[in-house]
Amino acid sequence: MKTILLSTAAALLMVSGASAQDGRTHIGGGVSHFDADGANVSGVVLRGGYDFTQFFGAELEGQIGVWDDTVNIGGGVTADVGLNYGIAGFAKAQYPVSEQFSVFARAGYAWAEFDASAAGLTIQEDDDGLAYGVGAEWAFSGPTAIRFAVTRYDFDGDANVWSIGYVRRF
Repeated sequence: MKTILLSTAAALLMVSGASAQDGRTHIGGGVSHFDADGANVSGVVLRGGYDFTQFFGAELEGQIGVWDDTVNIGGGVTADVGLNYGIAGFAKAQYPVSEQFSVFARAGYAWAEFDASAAGLTIQEDDDGLAYGVGAEWAFSGPTAIRFAVTRYDFDGDANVWSIGYVRRF
C-alpha cells in the first residue's frame, strides 16, 4: 500500500512539474471602460500572462487612458476627468469549460494615475488598492481568442472596469 501511495505521489509531482514547464504564455490587447465614482473614462489595455497549469496562472496588465469624461462638480462647474495610466498584477484561477471556452477569476493589486481639470486647474492623483474580478475567454480559432472581464478596483473611490480584447496564446 505504501508503495502504491508513494508511486502515485511521485507521478502527480512529475505531471504537475511537466505542466509548469509546458505553461502557456499569452499576450493581448483591447479596450477598457472605468466607471469610477460617476466618471466614465476609457482606455487601451495591454496584457500578458503565463498559465502555470490549466487551472492557475498570473497576469500583468497596463492601461493608457484614451477617452476622458466631463462631470458636473457642482454649481454649474464641470471638470474633465481622465485616466493617465495604470498597472496591475493578478493571480488567476481558471476553469476550461470546453476546449474553446474558459472562465476565470483573478485577484491582485493595481495602481493608477488619474487627472481632473476644471477652471484652468489640473490635479493629478495616484491611487492603488486590491483588484479582483471574473471573466471568460473564447478561443474561436486555435490560439486566437476573445476575452471579456469585469474587475473591481478597491481604490479610495471604488472603480468597476469592463474590458474586452484580443488574446493570442503561444
